[in-house]
Amino acid sequence: MRSLISRLNAPSARARCVGLLALLGLAVLTMQAAREPGIRAAPSFRQDEGATFAPGELPPATNVVRQGFPVATADPNDLTKSETAWEIEWELTHPQNKPFFPPGSVLRIKSAKFMWKNKLGKPQWIVAARMLELAEIYVPYDDGWTAYLDIHDMPFYITPARKEFLGPNCVAPGEILRSPNPYWSNTVHKEIHDDGIRWMSAETNERYQIADRARRGEKMILWSTYFGANYRYLIEYGFGDDGVLTCRIGPTGRNIFGRQVDQKDTHMHIGCWRMEFDLGDPTSSAGGPKDNEVLLVRRILDETTDKFAQVAKPFAKNGQGQSCEGSARWNAEEFTTLRVQSNVRKNAHGRPLAYDMIPHRLGALRQLQPEGGSMAANMDWINYDYWVTRAESGFTNYVEVPKYASQHRPLAGNPITVWHCTPVLHFARGEDFGPEDGKNNYTGLALTFWTGFYLKPRDLFDSTPLYRATQRQRGFGPQFGD
Repeated sequence: MRSLISRLNAPSARARCVGLLALLGLAVLTMQAAREPGIRAAPSFRQDEGATFAPGELPPATNVVRQGFPVATADPNDLTKSETAWEIEWELTHPQNKPFFPPGSVLRIKSAKFMWKNKLGKPQWIVAARMLELAEIYVPYDDGWTAYLDIHDMPFYITPARKEFLGPNCVAPGEILRSPNPYWSNTVHKEIHDDGIRWMSAETNERYQIADRARRGEKMILWSTYFGANYRYLIEYGFGDDGVLTCRIGPTGRNIFGRQVDQKDTHMHIGCWRMEFDLGDPTSSAGGPKDNEVLLVRRILDETTDKFAQVAKPFAKNGQGQSCEGSARWNAEEFTTLRVQSNVRKNAHGRPLAYDMIPHRLGALRQLQPEGGSMAANMDWINYDYWVTRAESGFTNYVEVPKYASQHRPLAGNPITVWHCTPVLHFARGEDFGPEDGKNNYTGLALTFWTGFYLKPRDLFDSTPLYRATQRQRGFGPQFGD
């Protein structure tokens, strides 16, 4: 139902497919005859730790990135010397499919581990995610019959990384990551950036003069470019020194249509993400993917008291009050948040360790209809913002998530998968087209625009991250408001 052939009923789809078929034909002529056909997942590789290298010698390529903060004093061989740190293992999905076989190949975070220190200065570790990927990019147009599933239906792929695409040497020089797997090597950009003021201390001296201290945040970014025929999709994962993990998709490239008077060229790019939480301690057996609770958090008005309250309830709860497989919608007025919290691990104050999934979006999807590549689909898959299912090996196709969740099974005691869509609306404007008549899509470009979400730690730290109070702030000496 989501085959490439199902899209050929639209002229624009035919044009896009003709171009794709031409690309495939060229690739056939240049491919080695010995290439093995079919969909094959490439194995992952890791390097042995503890090795030393001569000055100027490059270490063996690896799919693991270790970054401590502050970056200036970080030691990748011993992250516990840093105040906080990330250890990220990455991979490409289906890298050998291109350019023949769908699904497309995307950058996946195989594991994201974060290190921080408790109030005694002892290193703590958490596996924030044991799998995180862009599972689908859905592109429906307002003409009612053009729609693309740019991952599931297409043999698109990650393009080679390029040095000139790296950002400025803000905190540390950027680099292109190598891998012992030739299909993965030189496809991922790594950048280290300033992340603005992380905190400002709001303090005064003994003369009641402002004496604020501040700390600038730092973050690591891993990003790749996904080839989407006339479009390029920037897939970006950010890892902050405060434990925040960001996920973004940025479409750019050429519009498939010239500018249309009837505005039927209006369309959306919807990033559909798939993630498996863990929250376990990789240095021990404490916690893990089976030991978590999924909650839906809303800010609601209690009409009896005329006061607001934050309400966290089991996700898609059943009659017994258990979190279950199901769906939910994001409500801007309620600041809807999906929370995954550990039933086992707690901080020094006895509060459960948790991560909040918070969308970064400008709109919502509610009434999308079947069209193009989704013609036979249950459109609840995209008209609901959150889905949660048990994590099972066969549950990989985002379009099928209503079927995966249809049994509404309790989630307790099972690893879970969270499915979350993040849309952006592209309403054509003159800035998308060439200078001849303001309509030519071949001589203009759509500027990058972003959508995504971030994962924010909750009660992970025992106190404000990366901050130490002075004696005055502990109660010694006058402060404003005393």
